[in-house]
Order: sequence, then structure tokens, then C-alpha cells
Amino acid sequence: MIGDEIQERSVELVRAGGTLVTIAAPSSHQPQGGRVVFFVVESDRARLIELAQRVRDGRLKPIIGAVRPLNEAPAAFGPGPRTRGKTIIQVTDAQ
Repeated sequence: MIGDEIQERSVELVRAGGTLVTIAAPSSHQPQGGRVVFFVVESDRARLIELAQRVRDGRLKPIIGAVRPLNEAPAAFGPGPRTRGKTIIQVTDAQ
């Protein structure tokens, strides 16, 4: 979650064809050859419960490529080979 001066400086780091996604505020600048997306998510308890039930029922099948511990998060999203599917960052031990 970046905003203000750091967000505006980050626009310069976007490569051609790349996208800067921000949840702090819309950007007033556009990267050369790229784009900026202002992304807002509003939690909805009922919708989250419905999605969880779909997963349990097998009607929604997320493709999970890797589950990595929190201390490996930078490496999980850094340069290098990509894993097919979503990468899950595990914040706590599963119980």
C-alpha cells in the first residue's frame, strides 16, 4: 500500500507493458508504455462465506501452485521461474 510521493515515483519503474496496481489512491501519472490500476476491495462477509462453501463443495477449484512461509514471500514473488497457479503465503502454522 503505497501512496503520495512513493506512488508517483513508482510510476517511473513500470516497464513497457507493465502495470502498477495501487490500493491507496488513483495515480495522477501514467507510466510510459504501461498502465496504473486503482484496485479497491470491499469485504463482504456473506460473499466470503459463499465462496468458502463453494470450495468445500468442490464447485470452485482454485489452482494453488505453491504454499510458502511468510519469510519466503519476497523470493516467492521475485524474478525467476513462475509456478502455475496461485502462490499462497502462509502467515501462521496451520492447526
